[in-house]
Amino acid sequence: MNKIKKLLILLAVLPLAVSAQVNIDSVKVALTTFTAGLKAKDHAIIQQCVAPEFTVHTNTWPSAQSLLNIIWNNKEIESIELSSKKIKKEEGKAVVDVVFTLSDQTKENSKVAFTKDNKILFVDYFDRLFGASRYWESKHVATIPIEVSEGSIYLTLKLNQSDMPLRFLLDTGADGMAIRKSLADSLGISVSHSQNANVVGGQQHIEISSGNVVHLTEELSLKDQNMALFPKVRHEMDGIIGLNLVKRYITSINYDTKQIDLYTFGNREYKGKNITIPVKTPHGLMLLPSSINLTGDKVVNGNFIMDTGANYYLIMFSNFVRKNRLLLSGFKPESQASTMSLGIVTPVYNGKAHEFLLGDDFVDKDIPVTLQAGPSNKNKTLPDGSLGVGFFSKFNIVIDLLKNEVHLFDLIKN
Repeated sequence: MNKIKKLLILLAVLPLAVSAQVNIDSVKVALTTFTAGLKAKDHAIIQQCVAPEFTVHTNTWPSAQSLLNIIWNNKEIESIELSSKKIKKEEGKAVVDVVFTLSDQTKENSKVAFTKDNKILFVDYFDRLFGASRYWESKHVATIPIEVSEGSIYLTLKLNQSDMPLRFLLDTGADGMAIRKSLADSLGISVSHSQNANVVGGQQHIEISSGNVVHLTEELSLKDQNMALFPKVRHEMDGIIGLNLVKRYITSINYDTKQIDLYTFGNREYKGKNITIPVKTPHGLMLLPSSINLTGDKVVNGNFIMDTGANYYLIMFSNFVRKNRLLLSGFKPESQASTMSLGIVTPVYNGKAHEFLLGDDFVDKDIPVTLQAGPSNKNKTLPDGSLGVGFFSKFNIVIDLLKNEVHLFDLIKN
């Protein structure tokens, strides 16, 4: 009787196990839906068959939509067919080989990756259209010396035709570059247009200069760069450089050697033990899925900005604090202060959190935290908080946005 019961239980479980695996029939269904969405130029159709972390180049959904627009406005895709029924495992992902047929009958071979629930993660052909591939060899591009002060990272660079060395903060919490307005005027950097930008506290109207050349070394320059012009930038800085580097290169930040090494996107292996953290860029900023246990009683999940431009450990924004009632959780502030943005004064409470969890492996205890206590922000795309150099300066860091990964290595000096 026991054997019969065990057999019945096994038969009941088997369909569940199979359904959690990628199979060729479900792959075909997903590819058919994907093709229909591309032909119809309809993001809603495409969203039915792609994973929430679906990427095109370094943009995750929904910011990947803008790159899909470029693709279907320039490439008429007739069909996507499997070139093999074999499903391969690559770095925990299921990958199939396909052939894209374009309207002019040109054929493009590609790999398409799937999650275990048969949702599309990435299309290598689409990445190649924007100059990158996980399957190309990754090559060293440049070494940039850096200055480190209290964990913050500074680069010396030059702009356009000027020989003046400028001190810019590496700020992964910003999606682009900014410069002091008075300095921009002295360098002949002119305003090309203005726009509204989201900042903490609301929106700010900013002036933009486009078409600039950023000289990082004698050999490496970034062309056609936009820069925001602000009346003030943090004390003793000429400007900030945001995700301009990490969106173009695998970026290795080494606090031990005080240098940044840049590599082309591609197949790259990392020596030594490291913590691998998934990262996503749904609205132009790097978000790390994390968890916080504020008082030891309750774990709350959040998505926090990877912000090397912030000189704290962790701050949690008002929406997140109010939603999870963190100020009513038994948290005991050690001090109180306030911040001002766009004329809005926001009270903040500083203290210690019992435990911070990042990825599958990293746990840090008794960490300094700041909780914002202002009114809820109506912007639903705001992240839950920001993780600053109080955390990141404890590691050497590799950022690979094409693979949506951040690798953390222990410092040698520690």
